[in-house]
Amino acid sequence: MKSLGKILLFMAFTISLTLCFISCIGIEASTKIDSKGAGTFSVVYQISKDFVDFGSEETTPSLPLALSREDIERGLQGSEGISLKSYSKTNNANNTIISFALNFASPENLIDYLDPTRSYTRFSEENGSYSLKFDFGNDIPPLDPDMKKYIFEQFSSYRFILIIETAKSPAPEVSIKYGDFIRKTSSGKKTILECAMADLLTVSSSPQIEIVWR
Repeated sequence: MKSLGKILLFMAFTISLTLCFISCIGIEASTKIDSKGAGTFSVVYQISKDFVDFGSEETTPSLPLALSREDIERGLQGSEGISLKSYSKTNNANNTIISFALNFASPENLIDYLDPTRSYTRFSEENGSYSLKFDFGNDIPPLDPDMKKYIFEQFSSYRFILIIETAKSPAPEVSIKYGDFIRKTSSGKKTILECAMADLLTVSSSPQIEIVWR
């Protein structure tokens, strides 16, 4: 499975070529980790139907999203400590909603699946403290004002949400560089990061995020 960073970079590049197809996508990812480090990673893609049709619901060089159960299962082949828990696909008037959940034996198993080459992530564990650092890839070339305006208009209702929940308090600590537009809230055992997809696609410097938990 390609990392979220690769997906976002692909989208930013493709916008200039296929504006009518890639108009809308929202991503909500949630990770729940138990006291032993195992857990569940859940993802919900909210994708415009034009975007889905453009990719013919397959992972191809022109559409780097695993949209079918078969794609996800194929991407899991050879991965250790991770398995598909559930999958669903629904439609509304304008969007296709793809939801799936993965069980993982350790955070490292999940990271190995999401970023096999560790191009965008760095993970460490020491004395019961876990640290995950990641970014969204290389900086995106500056966009002209008309392009930025178009992106904000097309992505106005789409969000990027990342939820991290651990087995015990305090909530995971998060530090963000180059991401003033990312809203961070913490309560109990849970931390939530949220921003507009348009901000991610138009930012000049890729956000760098570090998450620390026990």
